[in-house]
Amino acid sequence: MSAYVVIDLDVDDPAGFQQYVDSVTPLIEKAGASILVVDDNCLLLEGDVRPSTLVIHEFPSKESVRAFWDSPEYQPLKALRRRHSTVNVVVAEAS
Repeated sequence: MSAYVVIDLDVDDPAGFQQYVDSVTPLIEKAGASILVVDDNCLLLEGDVRPSTLVIHEFPSKESVRAFWDSPEYQPLKALRRRHSTVNVVVAEAS
């Protein structure tokens, strides 16, 4: 069952963050996932959520998300991302 990683992204250093994007994209693809949405101009209809950029990835399952998130290859990239951005990350499974 597909799992969706929803990311509320606020980039502090665009040049530094681009290094992260360039490095993480092949890992995302290797995990069998795809990038569905990258939107820095979301339309808020109700509520208080105001992401600078909304990102949504589709993974084959929650287990594949966890394997990606905890993988040794992703750990240095996670540190790189944290240096150049702030995120909130939520994973939801399709019903």
